Amino acid sequence: MDAEKSSETVSSSELTDGILYKGDKGPRWGKRHIQVTLTAMGTGILFSTKSMLSIVILAMTSQQSVNENVPYYEWETGNGVIISSILWSSMAFQLVAGHIGKEYGAKWLILGSAAINAIAFCLIPAAASIGGATGVIICRLVQGAAQGSFTPLTACIGGAWVPAEERARMGYIGTIGITVSIIISTVVSGIIAKSSLGWPWAIYLFVIINVIWCVFWYFLGYNNPVCHPTVTKEEKTYIQVSLMQEDYKKVPTPWVKIFTTLAVWGVILAQIGTNFLLTMLSNLNSMFIQEVFAFDIQQNALVSALPVLLSTGSGVGFAFLSDFIITRKCLSVVNTRRTFQLTGVVGSSLSLVLSTVVPPEHAYWVVPFLCFESIFLMLSMVGGSTISGYDLSPTFAPIVYGVAGTCSDAVGLFGPLLETWLISDTTAADEWRLVFIITALVASVPSIAFVLFASDKRQDWGDIEIRPAEPKPEISVIGESTERKDNEF
Repeated sequence: MDAEKSSETVSSSELTDGILYKGDKGPRWGKRHIQVTLTAMGTGILFSTKSMLSIVILAMTSQQSVNENVPYYEWETGNGVIISSILWSSMAFQLVAGHIGKEYGAKWLILGSAAINAIAFCLIPAAASIGGATGVIICRLVQGAAQGSFTPLTACIGGAWVPAEERARMGYIGTIGITVSIIISTVVSGIIAKSSLGWPWAIYLFVIINVIWCVFWYFLGYNNPVCHPTVTKEEKTYIQVSLMQEDYKKVPTPWVKIFTTLAVWGVILAQIGTNFLLTMLSNLNSMFIQEVFAFDIQQNALVSALPVLLSTGSGVGFAFLSDFIITRKCLSVVNTRRTFQLTGVVGSSLSLVLSTVVPPEHAYWVVPFLCFESIFLMLSMVGGSTISGYDLSPTFAPIVYGVAGTCSDAVGLFGPLLETWLISDTTAADEWRLVFIITALVASVPSIAFVLFASDKRQDWGDIEIRPAEPKPEISVIGESTERKDNEF
């Protein structure tokens, strides 16, 4: 590939480390931003239907609504079993969805996954009435299959649309979809569950939101810049040169090379730890603060949402800080990823454990620890292993994250079950402390492995060369130039 870098030719080996594109990037708000925003919103909506059950199930199993006609149930099955059941079916689907999306395009598969999720979630009230806990678990299993497919498929979109130098910023857009969804779903579900509408309408509301997103994705979602009918030539060239894509080129998946690369296993292990921690925070924190600190469901929802709101705001700074550190050469790409991952996960894990030492008579002292949990976790999600896979290969990142998701769910399904297995008295903070110490270890140890194995080098099996059309863009290796055009996002 010919390109200019201070009047010199940039070698392909230099480009494998990523480039800082200094040509015309097209509109300030381009089609790439629309694709990333749409997938972020979709991820957030699906995640909300996954996580909000930790609030809704409290209303399903105790009379919380002011309306006495709203049903509630007494089940022998533990809440942790019902909450974790969504992970049982997601594992196998994550394993194959990324590969299928890379081969055949992700748009329609994403739409189908989101639609199936909406149908299964909508059926939970009827399933609870007819089949009790078993009925709810069946709905959750269907949701798990849909959501297990959705996550690696969105990675296909990110791998095709996100330029190398914007990964942290675009990664934040993806992360904010999850965090905002937690805020909204947690607060809204708690308020509705206690109102005269009752918990079923908390579910129906998010089903409607899910369906509306499907309509937007149908009209606005595209697999890659090549098939988008209105993307500008400048933006398309910027994306393709940055990612070294080639029009319509299908590349065989180098399975053996991918899974004999230590850096890949560093990403997979780190994702297992990060996702386990996220699962515990989103599913058990609500139960923990209700049982130990005696918050009612409405207080619980507000206290659970505040940390996520603060982490969402801090994430903006973290995202730009990550890109700034890299482009200004304060740290290399790989050391930036290592620092964000380890600091974020360890900080969040310590905050989780320390929340159990708050005296019940000073319940609101737990709020700062909840805030630190979310803020530190955001640090790792914005600049750590969540985007490191794209450094290795944008093309095959969906496969890496599909396998990571499968392994994460295999480990994560035991998270909510720890509450059932290890806690006999849910009001005892010391019993919760044991659960959270185990969580901290499961989250932190894999991040140490990531520090040891991580790489920012485009792998030889992940390198796809492109011969872009004229005009030739001006580019340079990331970190070797800090010049930027006015139209840079």
